[in-house]
Amino acid sequence: MNHPIQTLRATDHETARVVAVHRHDGMIVGAGCLVDQRHILTCLHVVQAALSSEEKVRTNEEILNHVLYVSLPGVFGQPTVEAAVTRIGGKEIQNDLALLLIRDTNALQLIEAVEFASPLRHGGKSYSVLGFPGGNKQGRNVVGRLHAADTLGLVQMDRGGALSVLGGFSGSPVWSSDLNAFVGLVVTELAEENVSWCIPSRRLCEFFPELRVRFRVPPKDRPVIHDRYIDDPNKQLFGNAADNGQRRLHATIKKRKKHYVVKVNYECSKGVRPRGHFVTFITYPDFKKKNVDAYELFAEIQQYEGMWRAIQEFYPNELFTIAAIGDGGDTVLTLDLDLLLRTTS
Repeated sequence: MNHPIQTLRATDHETARVVAVHRHDGMIVGAGCLVDQRHILTCLHVVQAALSSEEKVRTNEEILNHVLYVSLPGVFGQPTVEAAVTRIGGKEIQNDLALLLIRDTNALQLIEAVEFASPLRHGGKSYSVLGFPGGNKQGRNVVGRLHAADTLGLVQMDRGGALSVLGGFSGSPVWSSDLNAFVGLVVTELAEENVSWCIPSRRLCEFFPELRVRFRVPPKDRPVIHDRYIDDPNKQLFGNAADNGQRRLHATIKKRKKHYVVKVNYECSKGVRPRGHFVTFITYPDFKKKNVDAYELFAEIQQYEGMWRAIQEFYPNELFTIAAIGDGGDTVLTLDLDLLLRTTS
């Protein structure tokens, strides 16, 4: 008899990757995110809760390689699979993370890797999240608004609907319809105050560098240009550093009759591995080309000749300061193309 192919459902993408993490007796203790066909991101304290009935597990080091049971409600057939703990974070709340590896290598082979987003500003963005309060198998949806990152790098989530984030939501991916992407993982809540917190994408890819994260500048966050001959938005937003010692931004510029040919190279130092898979190149607001967004010109970072690089080419009529944002939003570089041309001509 043929087995059905296990793929994600087509509807409601924002909840299709939510997983339920169980104790061995079947009790749901928290959630997680199905990142790709093998990996699940969740919280360390969710893993600890799932293993709490096992007396032999006492320390974080003893947690590694232990097997958990997780259910995949967004996958066809809603299977329950075994997953081993392969990586754990630290005791601090901002590092309360764990990575699980699904043991059956063939179970979900057609599921593509998910993409998270790091917005220029979290504040004011909408969110929705599905969790399992009290171990409820059906789950509950909570909606609300995000705030800017706090001193720990966590993002506060205010309640905006009838329900609050409660125990059982930890580890669940946070969806924002303003970005059409996941922006973090629920880590803790303060139910009596109707608030909770998530670990944002930039910190998630610090823990799991393979996570695909795009730095995004949605339309409402984009700066207003009052005088295009004076305002230099990329310098104002992102500073004036083309090299931070581990990442470097450089370019070649060729003058044509009516435009320039600009080839920009974002490059990591030898031995330095990037995080987040993508680099966002931000050009000038007036730069317009079919199928190109001046604020979201993406490139995958790949290995070329033994070094990690992201390369982008475009054809502006005038030169400006370009920005490149990598590592899920942690690396910020800019390069003044007009100054570069004048100093190299």
